[in-house]
Parts: sequence; structure tokens; C-alpha cells
Amino acid sequence: MQKSNISVTRYVLYAVTLCHILVITIGCAPKAIETIQVEKGSPMQFFPQSDLESRSTDYVVLFPKGGESYDSLAQKYLGDRSLGYLIAEFNNQAQLKPGKEVVIPVSDSNPGGIYPDGYQTVPVLCYHRFSLHRSSDKITVSEETFDKQMAYLKNNGYNIITLKQLNEFIEFRRKPPKNSLVITIDDAVKAVKTIAYPILKKYAFTAVIFVNTDNTKIKQNSVFLNWDELKELKNSGVFEIESHTASHSDLTTMNDEQLQRELGDSKRILAEKLGINSRFVAYPYGLFNNNVLEVMKRYDYKLGLTVIRGANGAFNHPYALNRSMIYNSEKIEDFAKTLSTYQREKQ
Repeated sequence: MQKSNISVTRYVLYAVTLCHILVITIGCAPKAIETIQVEKGSPMQFFPQSDLESRSTDYVVLFPKGGESYDSLAQKYLGDRSLGYLIAEFNNQAQLKPGKEVVIPVSDSNPGGIYPDGYQTVPVLCYHRFSLHRSSDKITVSEETFDKQMAYLKNNGYNIITLKQLNEFIEFRRKPPKNSLVITIDDAVKAVKTIAYPILKKYAFTAVIFVNTDNTKIKQNSVFLNWDELKELKNSGVFEIESHTASHSDLTTMNDEQLQRELGDSKRILAEKLGINSRFVAYPYGLFNNNVLEVMKRYDYKLGLTVIRGANGAFNHPYALNRSMIYNSEKIEDFAKTLSTYQREKQ
């Protein structure tokens, strides 16, 4: 159980955002766009089937040519080809059709992913250990089971996002693609490299390794990854590396000086060894309290992750994010229960 008096303003944010979305969705999108004024103050004009584009401060309207894609349009107009999903979702069409009008939202019109019938959620999966064969240890997942779970995600259209993308969502700056989730791995044991890494690479997935800096040594050891190995995994593009504190002790039992060591030293060492400005913390045992949060703020951490099961809406408190531990069950049905990416409101 978490130890905090945090008050989550979920329902206020939900109501405000829902009102905004209803205003947009009651009328058709093109009609709303026609009323927007361009920067010079004249009404937006449309040029059917031409090479010309129309712009306002919030939208670009154009007719794409052959060979263009949502990703290429996102690169051209949003500066990041990975944001093509925003254009696809806004136009409600899976494939770009040459010659058919496309509206490009210059900014995300619904950064909280809140809709009239519910809201988008992002599960965060938490792994700890991996083994070549099935283990009696509850938190040790076999190589075969992990491969089946990753295949399930790939075959069912899940999008694996980074903690930076999750942070943008929690801060109401940009929603991630639909069916998004984050994969995290605590403690940085050797099997992350020998078992998890090849499987994640096989499916073109990314994951986050939360590191206890006291356990990570320069020289080779039999249990935990060393700094050279962590640097290799970081440079592979498959892994983010973030803080799991220094010693993996219960933070709620510590005074201010001890908390500064756990959170401050961990951040400093990750910067020295890997060139990382760590902004995200996985609490040991998922425990935190108000004293922990004060030190988190002091060191400019943006997200704190628990081990409370459940997915996260944009209105979840950034220092109290849910994270579902994945156990050694071989039943894919058990794994699927952790993957809720949309919460429908009861009628």
C-alpha cells in the first residue's frame, strides 16, 4: 500500500476535458475547421484537388500526393515522423488516400485521451527476473513465457512507448498512440541482457531498466549488470535506464539526509556513469510518502512508479503511477488482464 495523502483531481480534469471534447465531436470536424481564422484574419480557404495547402494557427488542410504517408506528413508539419498516429486518429482513417482531404492538427486537440464514452489508459508492466526454464520463484519469468507475452503484444497491435511519452501524457501535453503501454524491468540482473534483450529486439520493442546504483559495479559480477553492460544496452536503443534508488531500501523509513542519498546519489551516479539525467523513479517495494515526494521534487524527478496494479489515465498523479507486476504464470489470459488501454464509463 502507498503511504501518501495525495489528492488526485481525476474527476475535475475528466469533466473539463470531456466538455471540450463534446464541443468538438458534436459537430463534424471540417465544419469546425472552416470557422477558424488564419493568422492574417481572413477565413480559411480550401483548394480541392490542388497542390495548395490551407493553414490556421491550429490546423493544416491539404490533399496528399502519391507516395506520402502519415509519418512523412508528421515529419514535415509536426517535426517528428513518429507523430503520424495523431494525424491518422484525427482523420479517423487507417490509410492515407492520395487526393483525399487530410486535416493535420498542429497541436494535439485531445492530449488527455478523454472521449464521451471513456478515456485512454496506459498500463505499465513490471518484470524482475528471467530464467531459461520455468522457475518456482513467483517473480521469475521463463524465456518461453516472456517470448509468448511479447508475441501477444505484437500480434494484437499494442504500441510500446517510452517513459518520456508517458510523462507527456500525464502532463496533458500529448496522448500516446492507442493501445500503448510501457515495459519496465527492475534491478538490472544479468538475465536482462541474456534473455530479455534478444526477445525485445526480436519484436522491435523497447523497455526501461530501473537500476539500484549500489548493486552496479565496474567489474564483472555474477548477479547484476555492470556499468559497461548497462552502457551497451543503453546504446542499443532498446533500453532506457532510470533510477531504482541507490540501495533498494524502503524509502518511507528514512530521514531527509538518507532520502537525499537514495534519490540524489542515484541520479548523480547515473549521470556520471551513463550520461543520463534520470527523471523517473521506481520506488523499492512500491512504497512512498510525503517526505519522499518532497525530495523527489528537489531533485526534479517527474514520475514515481509504484507496484499498485492497474493502468494510468492522464489524470493519475505523476508520483503515484500504477504498475502491474508480471508473475511466472504461463497462461496468456493472466497476462492479458494487465493490458487495459481504455476505460469505458458506466452508463
